[in-house]
Amino acid sequence: MKLFFSLLFFFSLSTWAFSQNTADKVSQLLAAENYFNALIKEKGIKKTFLTVSDNNTIAFRPGPVLAQKYYKDQPDSLGILEVDPAYARIAKSADWGFTCGPYTFKSDEAGSRTFYGTYVSVWKKNRKGVWKLALDAGVLHKKPTKELKRLYINPGNEIFLHQRSDTRLQQREDIVFSTDKLLATITKADNKIAQNEFLTDDSWLLFPGNEPVTGKKAIMEFWKTNGYKAITVPVKADRSYSGEMAYTYGNATILAKKYNYIRIWEVQPGYKWNVILEMFTEAE
Repeated sequence: MKLFFSLLFFFSLSTWAFSQNTADKVSQLLAAENYFNALIKEKGIKKTFLTVSDNNTIAFRPGPVLAQKYYKDQPDSLGILEVDPAYARIAKSADWGFTCGPYTFKSDEAGSRTFYGTYVSVWKKNRKGVWKLALDAGVLHKKPTKELKRLYINPGNEIFLHQRSDTRLQQREDIVFSTDKLLATITKADNKIAQNEFLTDDSWLLFPGNEPVTGKKAIMEFWKTNGYKAITVPVKADRSYSGEMAYTYGNATILAKKYNYIRIWEVQPGYKWNVILEMFTEAE
């Protein structure tokens, strides 16, 4: 996909980077998804995932596994998959972002069996500047009854602190991990308080058997109506180089049933972390 970049003027002060204008960076993620769909049509699911993943890519099948190992053990013909990114966001550093939207899986070209769901993919650039999957997961539900509104979000600006220390970069990931643990602690005490504190007005929830639930009010009503409370334990955190976006994933228990969860985080004004997207997948 052709990218149209604004002329950028950079000034440096200590380790800060400043830009007058924000380029259309999110188009890079949409291009990666288009490439993904094209590869599947040409090479099939197995070879496509082996191409777009690396040795660190995690796929939830249903639990977290190394994608390279998982797909190497699969047959060449796995069916036909098509993803449609309805929601995409990218970090200021343009090295980290996620896509989310409906997917369709057909058992064969004739569509003898067709499955529907919603997926989330976290993408990261490698050292060569190539986008690779970091996380990939999805939830199954019935054929969608409504079309998702397209939401492609670029960073509001390109100002961020350029960290050089591996120790400091790890500390920043530890902050997100600790925030996830804090969310879990508050949820145990009071689900409503936790949701009010950590969700945004535009947050998304993806839950098995359900189309996406969007908006804090709708998400809170979903948990209340179903009588759900997620007891979660984080396993891993990762953060964009620019620092304002991150993900966590881990284990969850809801009404004695085991799940995996993925949370996409964004730092808000005042350095407050909020969950902008949360997905639960069945563990078995």
